Amino acid sequence: MQEVFYEETATVQSTGSAKTKYYVVKTFSVVFYTIAITWLIISVMFFPTQGNVLINILFAAIPFVLFLSSGIVLGKIKDKLYVDYDYTFVSGSIRFSRVIKNVKRKGILKFDTNNIEKIGKYGSDTFERYMLAPEKKKMILTSNQTPDDGKSFYYIVANVGGIKYIFVLECTETFISYVIRYSNRTVIEDGFFNKK
Repeated sequence: MQEVFYEETATVQSTGSAKTKYYVVKTFSVVFYTIAITWLIISVMFFPTQGNVLINILFAAIPFVLFLSSGIVLGKIKDKLYVDYDYTFVSGSIRFSRVIKNVKRKGILKFDTNNIEKIGKYGSDTFERYMLAPEKKKMILTSNQTPDDGKSFYYIVANVGGIKYIFVLECTETFISYVIRYSNRTVIEDGFFNKK
């Protein structure tokens, strides 16, 4: 079989809103970092030498830790507000990546089609049964509530590294057809080709 390379991206539909939220949260994150550093400098410069040393240290440390941790948490939150997802298929291998603000790309997971247990339409009866199963990890690999034109929501259940993943994708039928072509036919949910 000839080598196949195919890639799709599930892009954020409301980029303006996502970008605004990203920059607002980033600004607050930077403000908290600035306050933390300023508090630390002031605390060191004016550290009281009299009184209870432990209370003085706590008075200096607790606000610093709170401001610093707030900045860290907001920094992590901002990276979830403007995210596109890349799905890459290369002759039997699937790779999922997260692209933050069209700049920073982070690999999520890579696996082969022989790790796939089931493929189907998101929201189907088979999907709901998988969601009720214990010991599974659901990964929604789209930022959208409704699919873009020409795309649908699909799911792929795969056993990777001893963990059962349920991936929810927003992709075209073309991407799914490549995955199916390199998979065992038994992975397709019943009635899949009748659900359009």
